[in-house]
Amino acid sequence: MQSGRLTGAGLTTQKAGKMPKTKWRLNLNLVLLIFIAQIQISEAVKCFDCVGMDCMGSFCEGDYCMISQYAPRWGSARWGEPEIVKGCAKGSMLAKDVRDHCEFAEDSDEPFTCFCNGKDLCNSRKTIRKVEREDVELVQCVCNGAHCRNDKTCIGELCTFVKNHKTKQVEQGCTNASVPLIERRAIGSCMAPPITGAMHHNVAKDAVSLLAVESCICGTDYCNSEKPSISVPEKEKCNASVEVTTMGTQTRSKNISCTGEFCFTASIKSKLGVMSSYRIYGCASFTGEDALPEELDPTGCAIFTSESLETKTCFKTSDRAAVGRALASKQIPESKASKPTKGKSSKSKPKQVEVEYDDEEEEEEEKVEKPKGKSLKNREKAAEEAKKEEKIKEEEEEEEEEEREEEEKEKEEKEETSTKKSFIFQKPTQPPIPDDSNTTMITVFVLIIICILGSGIVWKFELHKKLRRSNYDSVAGG
Repeated sequence: MQSGRLTGAGLTTQKAGKMPKTKWRLNLNLVLLIFIAQIQISEAVKCFDCVGMDCMGSFCEGDYCMISQYAPRWGSARWGEPEIVKGCAKGSMLAKDVRDHCEFAEDSDEPFTCFCNGKDLCNSRKTIRKVEREDVELVQCVCNGAHCRNDKTCIGELCTFVKNHKTKQVEQGCTNASVPLIERRAIGSCMAPPITGAMHHNVAKDAVSLLAVESCICGTDYCNSEKPSISVPEKEKCNASVEVTTMGTQTRSKNISCTGEFCFTASIKSKLGVMSSYRIYGCASFTGEDALPEELDPTGCAIFTSESLETKTCFKTSDRAAVGRALASKQIPESKASKPTKGKSSKSKPKQVEVEYDDEEEEEEEKVEKPKGKSLKNREKAAEEAKKEEKIKEEEEEEEEEEREEEEKEKEEKEETSTKKSFIFQKPTQPPIPDDSNTTMITVFVLIIICILGSGIVWKFELHKKLRRSNYDSVAGG
């Protein structure tokens, strides 16, 4: 019996040691599966990292490859020539499902902004030609100030309304986005100080005077005819300061506070032009007239890195309602059926068809009257021609009906979104890329269940084997 007890004790020890080992293996399997799933979901894309449309220099890795433009500017003054820069975009403020596309200004053969992550090095000229092209309309703006000369209006990517609250000087006009990502998040807002050096005209000369400037930028025709009104609660108290380094000389403003819907920070480090750095803290409030770009989320940080340029912008707020308002206005990609180019062609075709119908009806009446005094052969020819014309007319009527249906669909979709023209936020023309994260997670869970079942079967088999061995040893000992 003593040997039986020892055997029983040995069985207890084995059971106590076996179960933790099985659990350890199961936990290891779970960790490995989760790690593999995370790698599959968050793979970085390799991108060209250089200056110029045709450059093929060094490389970087990020969430998206980008092609953008950088123009070192201070108000209306250029501190260097505009350059096309290639690089990587990443950060928590970037959306997770940005489609591969390039935005082109009207009558331009070179893109001003491209996003892609379909494959490595997708920001080369050869690959960019294959991605979706989105033509974006320029906007007409009111122009008032020294930069306007004698013009009352101007055309550009964005309209501006700028006011220096210290000198009471006001200027209106046009501007173009000068920095990757930063100004895209600020469109449709009034901010103090301006988020980049290009967002004012001649109302500030240095960092100290820029601190007193409020700049409003918008993307619809004549949206700057008066100062955009802010009707949202401004609950965030933010720090405000400006720091600029040009030609090795650094100027810095004092630190003050401001209130707005969001607090923002922006920084630019550049080897292009004479402005080597620009760093700013401030506050921004949105009018709701312009949509949030599809590639950005309301809060977080967005970073662009290139060989000679690095930019970073962050927006934050504790006001959940502000985040909700931004998400409600976020750009949603449309289907291919609602392309603006198709809408234009479908509007011009019915007018031509209507004119043809009138002419055909008059010709048919003449042809029906003429065969009465003609021979049988002439009548047969006239009848055949009439049949052909009827077929053509029926085909044209079918085309007209299809075009009318497309127009009605387009109108319904436009009523759901803003009907105003916007430079940055013109409707995309490709359906959203399906998110395969659900499929990946389902696969992971299925593998986990299989591991659990397999481990359970192995443990049960081992336990049954040990019990049988224990019974045998007990009988043998007795």
